[in-house]
Amino acid sequence: MKRALAWGWAPLMLMAGAAPIQAASLDEVALRQNEIRQDLRAVEDRLTRLEGMLNNQGLLNLLNEINQLKAEVARLRGTQDEQAHGLAQSDRRQKELYADLDARLKEAAARSVAPPPKDAVRLQPATTLQASPADPQAENRAYEAALGHFRAGDYRTAVGAFQDFLRNHPDAGLASNAYYWLGLAHATLGDYAAAVQAYQKLLADYPASGKVPDTMVSLARAQVQLGDLASAQDLLEQVIAKHPASRAAENARKLLATLK
Repeated sequence: MKRALAWGWAPLMLMAGAAPIQAASLDEVALRQNEIRQDLRAVEDRLTRLEGMLNNQGLLNLLNEINQLKAEVARLRGTQDEQAHGLAQSDRRQKELYADLDARLKEAAARSVAPPPKDAVRLQPATTLQASPADPQAENRAYEAALGHFRAGDYRTAVGAFQDFLRNHPDAGLASNAYYWLGLAHATLGDYAAAVQAYQKLLADYPASGKVPDTMVSLARAQVQLGDLASAQDLLEQVIAKHPASRAAENARKLLATLK
């Protein structure tokens, strides 16, 4: 009988002991739920502030950053092109100097072997390299000065400098590059009509320039800004067809996707 009573009281004692533990667990759950609600409220407030920023200045700032990144990428590509052009010029001049030196040595050797007859017409001194119609150093200085204004973000001064460069050095090897940067400077200033003219001049007069693919994409962007979507779409499709493996084609595909 006593054993039965002991067994009967055991569950009651366990339940009585478990009640404080269960109550403590419920308090912890309630406290945690309250913390979660506070965290959710903080997140919602932050999202509200972010949405307000995006609705006001966020998108504009993002677009400005994208345009700045595009200008920086274009600047780096231009620097690479200029370095390649400078190396090519140096290599060509070196070959010309070697050829001229070789011709002089051969002429001197011929004179030492057989002296000219008494009544022979006196030979004129060997001519040096034919002078170029323009001073390459002056061209490079003018181009670098104009590009320096662009790199510094002084686009209005860059426009005038590139225009002066093209006016004074119309046959320069960097003329196609100058038209590209001129168009980009106009576009950055929001003068898309002038940018279109510069890009079209490059494409018409320098079809073999390495700047052609990028120029076609830049021209399409300017046409989009002017509302000429049909011409822009056609131009982008040409870039993809003619230069499928280029970075310009990749940019053309991305821009084309936004127009469709």
